[in-house]
Amino acid sequence: MAALDNTVITVRTEWKGWRQAEVRLIDVEDLHWSRPDQAPHPLLHGYVLCTRLVAGAIPHHCGRTAAPHRLLICVLKHDCVPTAFAELSRRAETVRHGLAVNG
Repeated sequence: MAALDNTVITVRTEWKGWRQAEVRLIDVEDLHWSRPDQAPHPLLHGYVLCTRLVAGAIPHHCGRTAAPHRLLICVLKHDCVPTAFAELSRRAETVRHGLAVNG
């Protein structure tokens, strides 16, 4: 995955939400599949620290002593380049099946 580590992807707070931010692929943690209410199928989710946003904004309250926050994000296939989404999907599947993730 080293070649994709610095790839910037678009993430959202909600699958139907309009608020977006950009993060580096390497900064997305704890990837998993989840099916939010009214979603047509399970979607890729993960967490990113609020201090790792490259661009955009994900609403949250960030006081001086409480930062950084882990923000739940949704990664939609149409927001990513195919190679980045494939890598994120692979990592989520690896976790789903209880295998170690090796980058």
